[in-house]
Amino acid sequence: LASGFPGLAQLGLYSLAGLIAAALMTRYLLPAMLPADFSLRDVSPLGRRLAGLVSAATRLRWLVITLALSSLALIAIQRQAIWNSELLALSPVPIADQVLDQRLRSELGAPDVRYLIVVDGHDAEAALQAAEALAPALNRLQDAGLISGWDSATRFLPSQATQRARINSLPQRDALSARLQDASADLPLRAERLQPFLDEVEAARQRPLLNRASMEGTSLALAVDAMLIETDHGVRALLPLRAPTEGRQAGLIDATAVRAELATAPSPADGSPALFLDLKHESDTLYRGYLGEAIQLSLGGVLAILALLLVFLRNPMRVIRVALPLAASILVVVAALTLAGKQLILLHLVGLLLIVAVGSNYALFFDRGEGGNTAPSPATLASLLFANLTTVAGFGLLAFSEVPVLQAIGITVGPGAILALV
Repeated sequence: LASGFPGLAQLGLYSLAGLIAAALMTRYLLPAMLPADFSLRDVSPLGRRLAGLVSAATRLRWLVITLALSSLALIAIQRQAIWNSELLALSPVPIADQVLDQRLRSELGAPDVRYLIVVDGHDAEAALQAAEALAPALNRLQDAGLISGWDSATRFLPSQATQRARINSLPQRDALSARLQDASADLPLRAERLQPFLDEVEAARQRPLLNRASMEGTSLALAVDAMLIETDHGVRALLPLRAPTEGRQAGLIDATAVRAELATAPSPADGSPALFLDLKHESDTLYRGYLGEAIQLSLGGVLAILALLLVFLRNPMRVIRVALPLAASILVVVAALTLAGKQLILLHLVGLLLIVAVGSNYALFFDRGEGGNTAPSPATLASLLFANLTTVAGFGLLAFSEVPVLQAIGITVGPGAILALV
């Protein structure tokens, strides 16, 4: 709940509300809903067989310890590569589809939504003029091979000042007619045949300036609206950049070189400089902050659980006996995911927390306490097995999902729940 990542905070709230509702339902409503002649099936025979397996499993204690220590060593060696710090890892789109999308964008020459230049103006005209002022710098970057291209709303809607300058560059009809007469004097082409050209030039001189309303209902309006955005303080022009497609820097743009070139461009009238944004870098930085915060909060939650166990069990050794199976399960799961080439994301962290939540229940049942009981009763063992199977069935099936974020939970909780019980 304390996470700054909205999705994680919502997940915590949903889980907390679900647990409270399930507990109240089980305690107060479920008993009243049972029929008077309801009876439970005797699962003691299965429990006795499980008790024999539990007794025999104690001989494998050193194997479990060796596996846990080996997992810890692997995690320590690979600690720099365990977590995936890219926001794209949370995308529900399968990796193959992401690669296909990137390839199609590259082949079509579509603007890369990763790199943008942003410039502001107090109105649309100021923003368009500021975008036009960047054209020389962007052309130099393209000539140098630092970018493969760029786009701007000014390609479809030039500023009013640029349109006036272009109109003013058109000669008057009389002057243009005289020039045509001189140019065609020694040619078989008669100047009178060029009257339609003179008419078109004169019509262009008299035509009203193009504005956003002139494009209403056209595909050009969509392009302009995507790159010219109204804000509370004015209008913002977005200039998408395309990364180089060849060489060592293929797919990447040198942010330092771009910012240095932009610094040479004339500043807008309102003094707001152009801003280069690497959206992937910025989003990944933000995600890393959320991930680090989530890990810290998770560790804090684990410490709170240990403190709560210490208060109720009142014996540090019993707390250690409860905590060790959980720690071993988490170590083995993380090591297995690392060996499989999986980097952990926020959803894996959620899965690890679920292992702690589910596994702590198992460990408390197996805790011997001070009474000297060697194991839970046969009926309890059978109940634990059924509870574990339902958990594995519910979460384990997610491991076969084609949605990466769901698969992350499945491949974490499914094996972890089994290991926590074993």
